[in-house]
Amino acid sequence: MRTTLAADRARLTETPARAAIVLDGVSLTRRTQQELQYDLKRSMFRLISGRIARVQRRTVLQNVSLRVEHGEKVGIIGPNGSGKSTLLKVIAGILTPTRGTVDVDGTIAPLIELGVGFDLDLSLFDNILYYGVLLGHSEDLVRAHADEILDFAELREYREEPTKTLSSGMAARLSFAIATEFRPDLLLVDEVLSVGDERFRRKCAARIDRFWDEQSTIMLVSHDMLTVARTCDRVIWLDCGELRFDGPSQRAAELYLSTIPSVANFRRGEDLVKLAETNPRGEVLVRGTSGHPQLYLVRDGCRHPIASVEWCLLHDYSDTDLVLIDDEVIMQVAEGETLR
Repeated sequence: MRTTLAADRARLTETPARAAIVLDGVSLTRRTQQELQYDLKRSMFRLISGRIARVQRRTVLQNVSLRVEHGEKVGIIGPNGSGKSTLLKVIAGILTPTRGTVDVDGTIAPLIELGVGFDLDLSLFDNILYYGVLLGHSEDLVRAHADEILDFAELREYREEPTKTLSSGMAARLSFAIATEFRPDLLLVDEVLSVGDERFRRKCAARIDRFWDEQSTIMLVSHDMLTVARTCDRVIWLDCGELRFDGPSQRAAELYLSTIPSVANFRRGEDLVKLAETNPRGEVLVRGTSGHPQLYLVRDGCRHPIASVEWCLLHDYSDTDLVLIDDEVIMQVAEGETLR
């Protein structure tokens, strides 16, 4: 009887295993981009004219609470501007929440805005040491792997060159190589992983695949619903900075896609061209129903590939403007120039 009582008491007092990530009531408010874009001349003019602009702020994350266990693979979906990348930056410690707490257990490899954060005056070798130590690795360990990192990034000949001599693509390759050289406890992957040409992108994908086992915790931001449903058991759907759904990936994809307008009954490219012509803007933003992330703008009888989501943000397009069309119908429309 004593043994049973002792065992029960031990179970009751046992400390629960620590989760990989715990967010409790996290909110983040930031100054708007317009407010940040100022200079001395403009400020003086406002002061003299008596037009002192009020500081404008926008809530990017609103009361987000979640728990991610070790080994979980979690997808993060939502329209542009919903807070997906910001959530990863808060978890990585790049941004500090305005309210709430963030607890992370383990080393982190943040594949976010690759190439940002290097000291451009330092050599590639010195930046490898600097960046590797920031990720939580010992200097001796990073130093021992420096040549392997340079080889993967295909930048060994630039070893002692200042990092400012690199193109943005080369800097992204170096950043990716450093972050993925060592197995992290937690891998944060943003969809900005368009690193280099197609051959190098496949090389990067193969390296990430080795982390896709029960040992690593992964959080993946993606607009590709097929990839999310296939690789993640759980999906978080953010909308205007709020947690709208947290559950099975297939159900999350169905709910999210149901909010995006679709014209799946189109069978001819000319029907799509007419849709664009009758749209108040004279154009329409489309994506294929296969799930491939490529976006097109159909206008003036042509389909124009869009190089990045930044173009959509710059021209005030969001996921609510997106129309899903059968891929074959899109390909029937004459190809125009790429929009960058």
